[in-house]
Amino acid sequence: MLNQLTPEHEALRATVKRFIAEKVNPFVDQWEAAEIFPAHQVFKGMGDLGLLGLDKPVDNGGAGLDYSYAAVLAETLADINCGGIPMATGVQTDMATPALAAHGSAELRAEFLAPAIAGDYVACLGVSEVGSGSDVASIKTKARKDG
Repeated sequence: MLNQLTPEHEALRATVKRFIAEKVNPFVDQWEAAEIFPAHQVFKGMGDLGLLGLDKPVDNGGAGLDYSYAAVLAETLADINCGGIPMATGVQTDMATPALAAHGSAELRAEFLAPAIAGDYVACLGVSEVGSGSDVASIKTKARKDG
């Protein structure tokens, strides 16, 4: 992929590297010692830079770019001194939000996708439960709004 990168890809890579160097790596040891991951803080910083919606629709706060930009993000996140943070970012950008972007109603995209892209929400998904293992089609748990 390195031979196919444009100046825009390299600018993205530089932005991600700067964010990691200033806002993540200096704190990784402290976070690990405290046994925390400040996902809301890290994701908000990433959202402010437009990193959580590179390949998501513009009308939901994304950048509307092709997947090559998301690949540059994923590749550059390897510079983080903790494997869990790139994994959590991948869950946010490549597991939890794509279905919302592709299949969510306008209301769901406004309520959940746009805030996830902005870094205001940390997305998650259930992929395992007793009796189902990791067969997501067999999961019986239901979400319901209560309050």
